Formats: sequence, structure tokens, C-alpha cells
Amino acid sequence: MEEQAQIQETEEGSNILYGVDAWVDYLKDKPFPVRASSLKRLKILLSKDSTMISHLTALVRSDPVLCLHVVRAAEKKHAAKGSHVTSIEHAVSSLGMDPLTQLAKTLQPVKLNPSSVQQKQYLRTVANSHHAAVQARTWQQMKQLPFTEEVYLASLFYSIGLWALWLNAPLHMHKVRVKIWEENIDPTLAEHDILGCTMQQISMGLSEHWGFSELTLQAQDPDTSPSKGLLNKLHQRALSDPRLSEEELRELNHLTQERHFPIKLANWLSLIVSRGWRTTRNIKTTDIISDYLGLDTDKTLALLHTLCAEASREYHAPGTLAPAAEMLMISSSYPNNYKLGKRELELLTPKYPIPEKPKPKPKKKKTPTLAKPKEQVLTHIPETLLDEVIYKQIVERFVKDYHLYTKPAHIIQGLMQGLVQGLGLQRIALNLVNTKSHKMKAAQVVGIEKDHPFASYQIDLQIPSIFKKLCDKPACTWITNENKQQYTKLMPDAYSSQLPENDCLMMSIFRDKVPVAIIYADAGETGLPFTAFHHQRFRYLCSAATLALKRM
Repeated sequence: MEEQAQIQETEEGSNILYGVDAWVDYLKDKPFPVRASSLKRLKILLSKDSTMISHLTALVRSDPVLCLHVVRAAEKKHAAKGSHVTSIEHAVSSLGMDPLTQLAKTLQPVKLNPSSVQQKQYLRTVANSHHAAVQARTWQQMKQLPFTEEVYLASLFYSIGLWALWLNAPLHMHKVRVKIWEENIDPTLAEHDILGCTMQQISMGLSEHWGFSELTLQAQDPDTSPSKGLLNKLHQRALSDPRLSEEELRELNHLTQERHFPIKLANWLSLIVSRGWRTTRNIKTTDIISDYLGLDTDKTLALLHTLCAEASREYHAPGTLAPAAEMLMISSSYPNNYKLGKRELELLTPKYPIPEKPKPKPKKKKTPTLAKPKEQVLTHIPETLLDEVIYKQIVERFVKDYHLYTKPAHIIQGLMQGLVQGLGLQRIALNLVNTKSHKMKAAQVVGIEKDHPFASYQIDLQIPSIFKKLCDKPACTWITNENKQQYTKLMPDAYSSQLPENDCLMMSIFRDKVPVAIIYADAGETGLPFTAFHHQRFRYLCSAATLALKRM
């Protein structure tokens, strides 16, 4: 647990831990310490001639970290044959006694420290993963589905990145927790801000490097995760909501029949209940599980409680709150041990990498201009159009159709022309949305330097943010000094740090209920604030563009 980090600071932050590739490269060879009792029992079993594969399998199954080591070693052996481990017994029997003996010699025991929040979080994360695996395996057995043991392993390793992060990057996890609990930032967005990617992406990267099964990778792949809207529909189906159409029901049936669905569902459950069993999110999740298993709500809740208790008995670290203990707790908004204490921070800071981000290019400082006479000092941008003829012409072409607009790109360019030459906005960024790859990327800028972050900005739209909200339906956002703090919580730090001193506008453009672009506009770094005049005309022009796209 106290292994020193081996990341050295270099020029221009070439070794800064930020982004999925950097994290996978840093974490892939780090050791995972095993409970001392499990390691001792393993060595005793391996020393006996009477030990059978079933004895070793039972021991490996009882300790998730030991299971990780055995499966990783077995996957290396199977890689040469182009196959994968399908169960714990398969992994143990594939290795045999001698390789297991060699493996046991390389493993490190956990030195329990009852005052270490880092260690408690690591062990509790492992326990939560074990809880998820037990839930998923039982659901598979109840539904009489195949690949039960493979689902168990995939569920167990679903959050492997979280194990590794608490173990090897506690200072980063401390920052993430502070953002979540103290700044009320969405967990996924908080991870993206501090780590440069999500925990799920790190887990998938590690699984790819270690050669885990295709099912594990499918479960960890962010592209297979249902959207918030689809999850709401799942809950509607669980409540037998008659508003769901036949097409929507077919889509939901297809989702629940995917092999990776119970893996994701079990891990969502274990994460949610680790923060309390009486939350609204857990009630909805229980309804979805009830529908998935075909049980009534009371029987489902009793089953989940029973399995949670069984998982807690199977794997428990002294001094660590077991998942089942949460069932006994009175609901509270106060999160215990969510971050490192001051003394522990001082002890860990020299030993682990410090949270850093690639430094953005500094904003260009404009040379000050001579002050205007007092009577000419303005508090807002004048409520006039730069060119009323161009503005009205573009609007008319959007509303009444224009024969030269034959492609969506023509309408988008007409919109840019109307905003710049008609409305007179100083800076515009056209961000195109790719719904297949769930990405938003800057495609064109006007009035913004080519080396400015907005000119090349891109974001994963699966990360909860203001951009994801704008892609749910056509909407316009007017960010002012009064509400800037509220909106910056919905933005990655890399974006919010580049916002101008005063106002900016953002609006999504749709075609056939599908987002195609998000337009950003402001009056420059130090421009004056907008008024309702500019907001209304910006929104009207963007809405007219959406109408024109709808008719194509």
C-alpha cells in the first residue's frame, strides 16, 4: 500500500497522469496486495500433497484480489492459444501446482492500517466488486442462463480501475471525492476533470492489456452503457407504464437480453447501495432488477439483502465497513471517510503522483485601449444588429425554404453567417455532434485563435455535462456572471476555465430529433455582457436553422 510512485516530472508535463493511455501505462504493472490470511492459506495448500484443484478453487474464489492474480496469470497462458479463462476453476486448473507456487512467491500481503482511509477505500471497493459478482452470478442461475462463471468474473473485474486508483493514486481519488461530495459535481464528470478520462475507461484499458475475456470488455465499454433516457424507459417498463410503444419495448427487450446487461446492473447496484439502501436511485434500480428477474418488489429486495449479506461473509477485511453493514445504517447525507485526512495527505503526498493537468496555453493579453469619456462608457452590448438585412435574409431563407440550401452543411454555414455578419457576435464556435461515436468536436471557429482550446475542443458525450444535456433536446443556455458558478459545475474544468469574463451563449441544433451541432458564442474575452435582445435573436436564428434541417 505504501509503494512509492515512479512518475517523474519532465518538461512540458510529458509524464503527467492525465488521459486513459497514461493511466493504463502507469497502472498495468502495479502490484495488488493480497490479504495476509489468504496468502498464508494458499501457501499451506500448495505445500500439501493432498491438496486438490477444488480446494484451491474455493480459496481463490473467497478472495477477489487473489482471484485477479490467478486469472491474469492464466490469461497469459491462454493468450498463446487464442482462448480465454471462463471460470475460476478453469484458471486454477490451467496453471497447475508449480506455476501457482511460483505466483504465490511473488504476491505481497496487505499490511492493515486501521487509520488509513486509502486502505479502507481500496478494501471496500474490492468488497463492492465481490458483492456485484455474487449478485450477477445468482441472477444468471435463477434465469438458467449460460456462462454463469464468466459473468461472475466479468462482474468482479468491472471496476478494476477503481481498485488500482485507490491503491496507486490516492491523491487523485481524494480530489475526485472532494469534487463529488463538496462541490456536487457528477461523479463521471469529476473523474474526467481530475483523471482526464473515466474510471470505466481505465478499467477497460487494463482489461485489454491483461487479456481479459471479450465479455469483460463488452461490459466495461462505455458505448454499451444505456443512456439516461433508456434507463428511465427501463424503469417505466418495470412499472408497466402504458406510454411505452411497441418499438421502445422491443429495444428494451433487446437490451436486457445482452450478455453484459446483468454485469452492468449488478455493479450499478453495488455502487449505489454502498452510499445507502434507502436512496431514490436504489429504489429505481430495485424496480428494474425486479422486472429483469420476474419477481415482485418485496421478494427482489429480500433476495438482494440476502445476497449482500452472503457476499459480505465471504469476503471481509477487518476494520472495513462491509457492504451488508449499510443495511443497518440510518440514512444520512454525511459520507464517512470519503476523502483523506490532513495527516494522511501529508504522509502520502511524497509517495504518490500529484494530481496535475496538461497546462493550457495562456490566454493572450490584449493591449489596453485608451479609456473612453465617461458619457460613452457602456454596461452592455448595444441592442442593435450588425446588419439587419443579412439577419432577416438568413431567417427568411430558413423559415420559407431556400432552393440553394440542398445539404445540411449549407444551412449550418448560413447559420454561422447570420450569427457573425447579421447579429454581429464576436466569437463563434461550431461544434459538430457525432451520435454514433458519442463525441462532440469543434469543426469551425470565427474570431477565435487557432491555438485557443475552443478551436480544437472535443468531449465524450456519455460524460454527464451541459453538452450532454443540450443533446437531449433543442435548448439554449445563456451563461452570465450571476449563474456562471451553477453552469461551470456541469462543464469539464478544461472548458469552464476558458470562458470569457462576462456572458456566453450555447444552443443545440437538431435534425429529425437527432443533435447535429452545438453553437457557442460570446463577445470576446473581455466583451460586455449580452442583453435579452441578443439572447432572443441568437435563439431564434438557431431555432430557424433546426426548422430548416427538419424540412430537408
